[in-house]
Amino acid sequence: MSKLRPVALRCEHHLAPMGLNRSAPRFDWALEGDGLDRRQSAWQIVVRNGGKVLWDSGKVPSAETHQIQYAGIALASDLTLGWSLTVWDENDQPSDPVDAAPFRTGLMSQDDWQAQWIARYFVLPAGREAPSDNPYDNKWQARPADHLRRDFSASEKPVRASAYVTALGLYELYINGARVGDAVMAPGWTDYHQRVEYQSYDVTDLVDSGENTIGAMLGEGWYSGRVGHNQRRAGNHYGGRPALLCQLHLEYADGRVERVVTDEHWKTVQGPVCYSDFLMGEQYDARLEMPGWAEPGYDTSRWQPVEVFTPDPRAPHLEASRAPQVRETVRFPGKYLHKAKTGGHIYDLGQNIAGYCELELSGQSGDRFTLRHGEILDGEGELYVANLRHAVATDHYIAKGEGREKFKPRFTFHGFRYVELTLPAGVSPADVTLTGIAIHNDLPVTGAMRTGSDMVNQLLSNIEWSQRDNFLSVPTDCPQRDERYGWAADAQVFWKTSGYVMDVSAFLEKWFEDIAEAQLPDGAFTDVAPSKPLNPYRLTAQPGAPGWGDAPVIMAWQHWLRYGDKALVEKHFDRLVAWLKHIADANPDHLRVNAVYNNYGDWLSIGPASDRTMVATAYWVLVADLMAKLSAVVDRTDMVAHYEAQATAVRTAFLAAFVGDDGIIKGDTQTAYLLALDFSILPPDLHAKAAAHLLRKLDEADGHLQTGFLGVKHLCPVLSDIGAPDRAYDLLFNETYPSWGFSIRQGATTIWERWDGWTEEKGFQSVNMNSFNHYAYGAVGEWLYARAAGIDWDEAAPGYSTIRMRPLFDRRLGWVDAHYDAPTGRVESQWRIEGDLVTWTIAVPPNCEAAIALVKAPASLTAGDKATAVPGAQFTLGSGRYTLTVPL
Repeated sequence: MSKLRPVALRCEHHLAPMGLNRSAPRFDWALEGDGLDRRQSAWQIVVRNGGKVLWDSGKVPSAETHQIQYAGIALASDLTLGWSLTVWDENDQPSDPVDAAPFRTGLMSQDDWQAQWIARYFVLPAGREAPSDNPYDNKWQARPADHLRRDFSASEKPVRASAYVTALGLYELYINGARVGDAVMAPGWTDYHQRVEYQSYDVTDLVDSGENTIGAMLGEGWYSGRVGHNQRRAGNHYGGRPALLCQLHLEYADGRVERVVTDEHWKTVQGPVCYSDFLMGEQYDARLEMPGWAEPGYDTSRWQPVEVFTPDPRAPHLEASRAPQVRETVRFPGKYLHKAKTGGHIYDLGQNIAGYCELELSGQSGDRFTLRHGEILDGEGELYVANLRHAVATDHYIAKGEGREKFKPRFTFHGFRYVELTLPAGVSPADVTLTGIAIHNDLPVTGAMRTGSDMVNQLLSNIEWSQRDNFLSVPTDCPQRDERYGWAADAQVFWKTSGYVMDVSAFLEKWFEDIAEAQLPDGAFTDVAPSKPLNPYRLTAQPGAPGWGDAPVIMAWQHWLRYGDKALVEKHFDRLVAWLKHIADANPDHLRVNAVYNNYGDWLSIGPASDRTMVATAYWVLVADLMAKLSAVVDRTDMVAHYEAQATAVRTAFLAAFVGDDGIIKGDTQTAYLLALDFSILPPDLHAKAAAHLLRKLDEADGHLQTGFLGVKHLCPVLSDIGAPDRAYDLLFNETYPSWGFSIRQGATTIWERWDGWTEEKGFQSVNMNSFNHYAYGAVGEWLYARAAGIDWDEAAPGYSTIRMRPLFDRRLGWVDAHYDAPTGRVESQWRIEGDLVTWTIAVPPNCEAAIALVKAPASLTAGDKATAVPGAQFTLGSGRYTLTVPL
């Protein structure tokens, strides 16, 4: 038997955090090891700063692998630390020590910052002519990107150099001409009036002895560029110009530390990025390039001084970035299709992405290459862009005419699969190479699943890509049109699915800060976060609707179940309490009727509309139940009884107002029964009647779904729980409208916003709201992983220390091969149907157990390579690899 092995060592949910917001960081790890019933009996963590040990925990008898808090010498700012881990197994045998990736403390106090905010003056300096394509001449008034730089001298080669940088807007950092880091769209979106996240970089290899230069480029991004669909004021939500804050620490062999900071010694100029805007696109004139602009010795006689200023209305709080940065992740070669009626040339990436194109080309000086982006083609093969609304989504490149040239945008992104490339005279598609580049927060991929159905495999791919395309600084609704908000209900219905696909722990910690900052004084959470761009003319943000404002409660609970992370719940618990008080104060009769907030109901449902007050009240039952559970998590026992009583009162009101003695719920919709059943609102007799009515509603819809955003996630789980898993599979395999399969049959590579985004009878839906990249309906992914594959969390043992395994075998699916890298280790589930038997193989990581629940007892059970007795249809297995044969 091999030694137990710790793997996936994480600090603050990161493999290598580059900056801390906690003086006592938390450590996690997973385990590997062959054999059966493997357990961790003890652990030891050692944290070092160079050769100095800051914390040696010693051997700690414990099976815990989650959220182990640092307890050593107080950590200072600007440190690079390493940590190692040893674990002991069930026989008290130690593992080999494992070194984790180094991490940085960053600048943990506002007092650590000596840098000042700098930006270009609002007016061009005297004698400076704007380039001919400057956006001062265009109707959008998008701004050129700023170049900033300053020279500095290092008395010798530093032994360590660290850069801490952020922006109001977007930035790229350069030292001696070399780009620092690989992040794009940094520092990300926050409410810049309250908080800005900074990034930390090790730049030791880039700084030389003697003369050096540090430079940056600034784009508008979310700060002063266009976000949202209010075109009267789509930009300048936070300020009128981008700004930079940067601090470079140079540490020498003798211990001296010098700092180079943003101050009045920097200079600025505009260059080849004539404008760059999320909705409009980017124009780049290569003739205006400034070779060597970020290198020593460059002539800055035409550059202007920067302005040092304090952002209005206040300098934002500075914190280290919480989530992995947005990066370029996957490249897709563009396939040439045909020439468009417009004269442009249509390319297909084969995948709907969020990102931009890279062009490799040859041309004459002044040649213009134009890229228009769209998600779909119309019936005549032309680029369809009407659904982008006011988003122009067009990039321009003006060649310098010096051999082979390359272009990709810096400060914009688009949602697209198809590209229309307009070429200058004399250039053909054969002279151009077009590549699509997907960007998103570079979250670790944690799950993979394949099945015997090509359609289901495409659905799984569509779910993953809708998540990739919309997890960009915040979980957006869509990446293509003039919106791109962090809508809360879209996220909460999808959140369990998202955690199977990627590690969303750090991503949610970041977004929860946005949610918290947007909360209103009366306790109301908002529909979107960050909230400012949604209604720029309101004095306060838009309060959250039922299902939208409820999202923080739901996601906090799911975060606890998936990661066993109590800290997020503890930090934001009082905010959750304020939200429940907001609901209760507005609705003293325990029916959620008071419209002090929006009520979207079951948004974008097909068929009969659900009663909105019924939906709202059902959600109140859910969040009251969850608050009772969360109160227990954080040891607020005084609140448990309060929320249990509230949930009971709201259930009683729901039954009296909406449910008949025959079990029919007001509105008589699929969603009405789904919510009542999944939220455990009904007593047993009515539960059975409601289940029968749900099946009736499916029959009346000819076996089709009729749910919207709030109902969709409950369809397959509820059908499975009421003993009708075949009906869940019927919905899964349906390929006629409305269904997941219908969009796939139309060539979809991402999840559509609407079931009827396009139909054979009506063509495209209204251009006012018709995204082809919206993850909400992809919430079926949680059922695919949890029930089709059989990998689910257990509420009694958060963090996947117990894996609940209740697979539902179906001959139409044929086989499943799935794994999930849980916080505790890799869980595997593979099954295949042959004749009337299912062969099911599972792997349970060390330190865990699997709670097995099958419809029929297995015919055989092999543990490792040895047959063992079959314990029945429900039983528990320790860690290891098992093979079961199960009657179908």
